[in-house]
Amino acid sequence: MLRRKVSLVPLLLFLLPLAMSGITLEVHAQILPTGRIVVSVSALAGIVQEAGSPYYNVTVLLDRETDPHTFTVSPEIIAIADAADLLVFTGHFHWEQELANLTSTPFISFHDDNALEDYEAYGAEYSPMPGGDIEEGDEHEGNPHGFWLLPKNALAIANATRAALSTLNSTLANEWTLNFEMFVESINELQELIDSFDDMYSFSEMHAVVVAPAEAYVAEAFGITSDAVLQIEEITISAPKLLEVQQAIRNGSIDLIIGSDVAQFQAGGQFAYQIQADYGGVLIWWRTVYFPEADYFWMMSYNLGALVSGLDGRSGNTTDNTVNIGLMAMTVVLGVFVAIESVLLILRARVDT
Repeated sequence: MLRRKVSLVPLLLFLLPLAMSGITLEVHAQILPTGRIVVSVSALAGIVQEAGSPYYNVTVLLDRETDPHTFTVSPEIIAIADAADLLVFTGHFHWEQELANLTSTPFISFHDDNALEDYEAYGAEYSPMPGGDIEEGDEHEGNPHGFWLLPKNALAIANATRAALSTLNSTLANEWTLNFEMFVESINELQELIDSFDDMYSFSEMHAVVVAPAEAYVAEAFGITSDAVLQIEEITISAPKLLEVQQAIRNGSIDLIIGSDVAQFQAGGQFAYQIQADYGGVLIWWRTVYFPEADYFWMMSYNLGALVSGLDGRSGNTTDNTVNIGLMAMTVVLGVFVAIESVLLILRARVDT
């Protein structure tokens, strides 16, 4: 098994220059975006841009530093929403509904009868909150935080976007369908990648405590069971539950402590550092927020690389760049290979038509 892991690195490093040759850059060179899709939070952008490219630009209403739970709608935000062709909401924040009421722009969302499309109709659903906790004030049972990070929910959002765009611009319905099919292929590639590493590391048999609820969806994508959460918004774990977590890490029934770029510097993140220092466990830091240089597939591949790197004993601090070069090369190579396959699908489809 060790030989198999080691052999991946030189192969991936050999393939990296080939994959980075730039042959995919010409795909949409002659197609200029003519419309705009506005998403409420940046995490949705990595999914929606796959569904609407290259005909739509994607704009994010909130920057990564803004807390979406305390955000209020401003005239500037209303103007951006009014100018959009489609709004894409999480369905979790109260201000999204307020914005929908203040503009005539069609929108897609979750659990909203007034939406042009509802993710639930395409298979999206909340998973239970880690440890059976319930968030007060949430009318829909389950974990609403970061539900789009679970592959099947990401597919539902992409599919709902496809359907909405087909309604708004039926002449390009075949393009929207092709985009969705390519996204499905990317998800399948991701699942194959997860399965191959799970064969080596057996992380689907592991249990974890997550710093914030969103990380539980990434854990679920990898088959990891989340037994507890350290912080839900401003509410931190109770002393009795924290004691249970500490004992579970000490006796080995919880293997992993998982945080994210968002939660690292919150109170729960400090708990995570202290718990590892006092009781052990493998500490993993994931990305749960989209940024412009990445798409959904890249982000989830990065998280898989961080998990494998952590299990190899090189995790614990995101600022140390501990994910080894082989795994990062793997992420880039596979991401570009998916793009190459997408190019071939597009060219084949256009030849056929």
